Amino acid sequence: MITLPNLALLDVVIAAIVLGALGYVRRYSLPRPPIGYSTTSDVLIMSCLVVVMPVGYLALPGPAVSAVFGVLFLASVQMTLAPVIGGRRATLASLLLVAVTVAAAVAGLDGMVLAFNALLIAISVIGVTSLWAQTGMSAGHVAAFATVLAVYDLFATGLGDLTDRFLAQVVGQPFAPLLAVTGGTAPVAAGLGDCLMLALWPMVAAKAYGRVAAWIGAVAGIGLIVLVEIGFATGVLRSGMAFLTVLGPAILIQYVLWRLLRGAERRTYAWLGVPASGLDTSGRVERLTGALRAAQTAETPSGTWVAVDGDAVIAHGPTPGTALRAARRAGYEGTPFVKQM
Repeated sequence: MITLPNLALLDVVIAAIVLGALGYVRRYSLPRPPIGYSTTSDVLIMSCLVVVMPVGYLALPGPAVSAVFGVLFLASVQMTLAPVIGGRRATLASLLLVAVTVAAAVAGLDGMVLAFNALLIAISVIGVTSLWAQTGMSAGHVAAFATVLAVYDLFATGLGDLTDRFLAQVVGQPFAPLLAVTGGTAPVAAGLGDCLMLALWPMVAAKAYGRVAAWIGAVAGIGLIVLVEIGFATGVLRSGMAFLTVLGPAILIQYVLWRLLRGAERRTYAWLGVPASGLDTSGRVERLTGALRAAQTAETPSGTWVAVDGDAVIAHGPTPGTALRAARRAGYEGTPFVKQM
């Protein structure tokens, strides 16, 4: 039921996610995946997946869709918590959160399911958006992605019934991609995609154009949520309106204005406060190259993943994860450079 307390609670949760993401991305560094940095082609692939995946989900039964998102949340939560509490503890914590959510659903404790589902979504959104920002997703990439999502959401939600059919399939299920604060068939909620874009834009705006751009992006996003909610409460807008059709153009407009005012986006090293002249004065690249050359000389089998610290290979394994775990067992507490031989 749409009431002012329920809407206010949803706003508070969304604001906490946005602020949490801004704080997390500067404090914790996530290991980069083997694919490297985000590029324009990555954004195109993501856009295609956004269009295709909901259609595929409709072909699956509700419990199967719930299981898919459960696995995604499990991996995302582990990735997000690993730099904070360590990989092993993060794995246990993510397994515990998922298990408790399943247990609450089996026991029929709908309130607990909503609470734990919101926690899983919050942690996952913070981690995934931080990973995107740290792997080079630019403000231009996000603006383009938001525009694609706005057009898609207009047809899937505003003019079509694809989103309504998908929501009918997952509402009430554990691990639903829906940040809900009430239950029932018409919950007060924000979609997972909405939460991702609300958190991602201030983050990349901060990286590209500074703290002021980040705060404007955050306030604009949350302000738009409030305006749409007022429209719902007063009956001006129908429940289930495509929010991304509003947020997408707002992000694009902000990007264009910042581009006109500030010019090209600043690089990641400038965002982190590292002088450009000091990027490669430590000789780290040479030490890593020497360590990898030494590993090859030691006849490390081709395809093996090695964890490198400074000028030494400290661990190895058949996968990136096993190499990192071997490094931790060897007493290494940082985030080593991982490379496949």
